Amino acid sequence: MATLSYFTRDKESIKLYDFDASKEEPLVERKVTPFPLPTPKAAQWSPDGLALALVDPTRGAQVVSFGSDGQGTNIHSLPSASKSTQGFLWSPKSTFVVSVAPGQKGSTEPNLHVWRRGETVEQEYELESTFLHPKLEKGAKVLQWSADEALCARLLPDGRVYILRGTDLASEPLETLKLGHGVQSFEFAPARSGGSLAGRLAVFVPDVRDDMQRVVGPAHVYIFEFTLEGSDAVKCVEKVKTPVAAGQVAELLWNHSGSALIAHCQTEVDETGLSYYGGSKLCLISSDGECQKDLMDPASSLVSNGGIVQAVAWSPCRDEFILIHGFQPSRATLFSWDDRTKQVAAAKVLLEKAHRNTIRFNHFGSLVCLAGFGNLAGQVDFFGRADDGESDKVDFVRVAGCTANCTVSAEWAPDGRHFITSVLAPRMRVDNQASVWRGLTGTLVAAVKYEELYDVQWRPESPGSCRFLDVNGEEIDEASKELEGKVGAAVAAKAYRPPKARGEGSNMVAAMMRGEVAAPDADRRKRQPRQQRTKDEENNPSPRHEEEGGRERGDHRDSRDPRDPRDPRDPRDRERRHSGDAGNPEGMPTPSHPPPQQPPQQQQQQQQQMQQLRSATPLPPATPQEEQAATDFCLELSGSAVKHLPFSRRCVLLPQSAGESAVVGRAKHGDMLREILLEQSAAKYVSREHFRITRRGQTFDVELLGSNVTWVLRPPSSIREGGLSPAEELRAGLGPVSLREGDQIALFTGASDHNDNNHSNDNNNINNNPNNHTNSEGHSTVGSVASLRWTLLRIDLSVDGS
Repeated sequence: MATLSYFTRDKESIKLYDFDASKEEPLVERKVTPFPLPTPKAAQWSPDGLALALVDPTRGAQVVSFGSDGQGTNIHSLPSASKSTQGFLWSPKSTFVVSVAPGQKGSTEPNLHVWRRGETVEQEYELESTFLHPKLEKGAKVLQWSADEALCARLLPDGRVYILRGTDLASEPLETLKLGHGVQSFEFAPARSGGSLAGRLAVFVPDVRDDMQRVVGPAHVYIFEFTLEGSDAVKCVEKVKTPVAAGQVAELLWNHSGSALIAHCQTEVDETGLSYYGGSKLCLISSDGECQKDLMDPASSLVSNGGIVQAVAWSPCRDEFILIHGFQPSRATLFSWDDRTKQVAAAKVLLEKAHRNTIRFNHFGSLVCLAGFGNLAGQVDFFGRADDGESDKVDFVRVAGCTANCTVSAEWAPDGRHFITSVLAPRMRVDNQASVWRGLTGTLVAAVKYEELYDVQWRPESPGSCRFLDVNGEEIDEASKELEGKVGAAVAAKAYRPPKARGEGSNMVAAMMRGEVAAPDADRRKRQPRQQRTKDEENNPSPRHEEEGGRERGDHRDSRDPRDPRDPRDPRDRERRHSGDAGNPEGMPTPSHPPPQQPPQQQQQQQQQMQQLRSATPLPPATPQEEQAATDFCLELSGSAVKHLPFSRRCVLLPQSAGESAVVGRAKHGDMLREILLEQSAAKYVSREHFRITRRGQTFDVELLGSNVTWVLRPPSSIREGGLSPAEELRAGLGPVSLREGDQIALFTGASDHNDNNHSNDNNNINNNPNNHTNSEGHSTVGSVASLRWTLLRIDLSVDGS
């Protein structure tokens, strides 16, 4: 098996790895000058894989050139490039490389530098031209060449587009595209149609909005064709102009032959109110304009489960594409495009209901990955293109599956058989790693963990390379049959049934949460009565009693150790505050007595009772699936406005399956809130839908939906493990926040704790401090704002046989 290569860029260095799946140790780090290179800022392979542009922290931008054998290296400096270079762009044939730097306010220095590669590996790169683009966003493409590099399109800051000679960017433009409004994005078709056609360009112009961000003019998608007229002239013809009702940004996707375009137009806000993440339109346009179809139009009967586009991608070598659409769990559908009849049709539903939002075809178009990355659970399905001798038939079959949690980027290897997934920072601050999977089996081949990983890229193959052969139909059929055998064996195996379904009893924890049975007397979460001291203890108080007496008298100087540097208002000390170990801050009302401490005898009695519960119903040996299902999570409601009810009456069970969500708020938990709040009408101060919590394996994502002031408070264990902040405020519209076991969601209701007749809803009375203390009676000790605290707890449902 031929060797593959990729680089990883972490916070310490950039490294090259050689990958060979046939060896016992498939990954070997290649140590060749200048690798490993310390602390690089950015890196990008050339399309032919013979050069790697990167930013050296001391030498600036440079290019590392490799020989045809991929071993020897030459380092070329780009001295005129900006010191703040943050990325690179390559032309399709790797002739030019563009160093991109952010524009400096008020500066006239160019931030785009175009370099021409020498004829040989040893020759230095020459500076071709420079441009200034002051408002350049990271990742934006303002320069793009046609497939043969004959033409180059350049986006100007004012929204016009210059059409330049691909080999001479400093010359006068051949054509200027000045449309009604500024251009947002553009894309050349990947292939030429032959003859005098020099290129085909798609252009997107966003909609027009007033000061209230209301649409007053539609967006448009244009297709221009450029034909040669002599050696120095180009004729521009507008072939298509398609209006789109609304669109602020667009992704323009050409098929492999350049005969059809998919325009995925998106808006920040969905005016229909169906989607929290904005609106989307999907238009299929033929290059001649004969076909202009809205794929998400319900009248077209092409989609049937909503107008939300999760992902769309063309096959790299066939006129077929896959669309993932609808709310999660979404549907994945395979479509075919016929350029002769100008018709598009749904060929097959690959996944009926699945949490997927990512599509990745391999370079041959024979394998495709459908995955749920980002805020989904990381489930991955691999499909292979079925070949039964009918060339016109479009069909894909499932061949394998796996789970790649917290994946940020994913890419197929040049051999079309291996797939790499990466957990990258800053999106994920923990568990960063690069993992290589085998596409036909879904098995993990190799994985490397990092403290902070920023980028992973396979080294591309040269366009004419024949080192790797495509996956054939026999391999796909064999993998599909093997997967069917595994699925059949899993179905044939005896499915797990809970004890209640087997007639062996019910789940005590679930019954407690439904209020059918009372909580055990030794439940450590139940508030214990205050213990009275004996006369001997009163006459001869211990140092501990003296300290408690000082607290009862309100003597803060006696109740705190002057050498203790802890600030009771510090969220890192909230665990000590809840356990009664933190001092009382100055100026706070002092409770009449400290929170009771559970005596050792009672703790021992509780452990014995829990042991009896575990042994009351003997269980057969659990399978791995049963062990994984035996652990569940719940939210326990506590805080300044909670009556002393049993644990089961103030808890909400959370979803058991990854990717599923639960919404907490007044709409679904109004009865519960009215029952446990000190004030019967205080539940109205909780938002109707306060927050959404989504399961991601053993962690959760919490997203604010309401208007209450809300914080996520973390115990010291989470801070040490994940490097997270002790307290983080939730804000609507800014995305989810990760939640672990023991973390708390602190909600400030705006209702008074002290006066039943005072229900202030004034925002000025809301205290935004997440570290409010509560006294021994359960009342807030700061201001007049009641607080609710939802604590994420792990519960063991196997205690009573579940």
